[in-house]
Amino acid sequence: MKIGIIGTGIIASAIVTGFCKKETRHEFFLSPRNAERAAALANEFSNVTVCTSNQDVIDNAEWVFICLHKKDFDALSEMKFNKHLKVANMSAEMRLPELKDVIGETELLAHVIPLPAIVVGIGPLLVYPEITEVGELFTPVGDVYYANKQEDVHTLQIVTGLMSAYNMLLNEIVKFSDDQGIEHDTSVGFLSSLLNSLCTRAANTPNCDLIELAHEMTPGGYNEQAMNELVDNGAIKAWRTALDRLLVRLKTS
Repeated sequence: MKIGIIGTGIIASAIVTGFCKKETRHEFFLSPRNAERAAALANEFSNVTVCTSNQDVIDNAEWVFICLHKKDFDALSEMKFNKHLKVANMSAEMRLPELKDVIGETELLAHVIPLPAIVVGIGPLLVYPEITEVGELFTPVGDVYYANKQEDVHTLQIVTGLMSAYNMLLNEIVKFSDDQGIEHDTSVGFLSSLLNSLCTRAANTPNCDLIELAHEMTPGGYNEQAMNELVDNGAIKAWRTALDRLLVRLKTS
């Protein structure tokens, strides 16, 4: 498959790396915008080519992934997309009807939300609408979920907005272990294994009853004390408040 990528930011770089490390045999054509990052990918992987322009990317591709920031959307109007292209929009702020108005008719147009973990071939990938061909393309590098409507895309995009805060939380927990004299690699490995086990168990719990899991603890034990302290200090509610505010931002942007 010949895949062209417009924009060479963090997500675009992660996509290329994830696919190439899975040895999916796709050819990638990158825009020259971030020359240093694009060159690094081309040096690392033999199936990656840096093009001279965005139009050159499109002209070489069967699929085009649009990975632009909102401030760069105007550049799309300068490009000519043909009706035989399959296009995956990965820009959170660009809705499909708006994108179609700019690029015109294409064979396929979908909204795809990959996350940075795609760089190691894991994590969720959100696809809208439910187009099997799109899902099959991304299956090697993540867990594909289909959204039923555009609003679902926005909701789940907002949930991903907690990633950085989550990593900050993990950092505080690891620092606690480090401060007690645990080797850093052990602290990180133990916490990662613990959290992976919690996520796996939640995913395999009938009806995904997370509240029931949360209350699966010894009365008066450490889990109960920690949960009560966090709830009483508003730490749990703060995560929901952050999501609600992100939703307001999205609806008013």
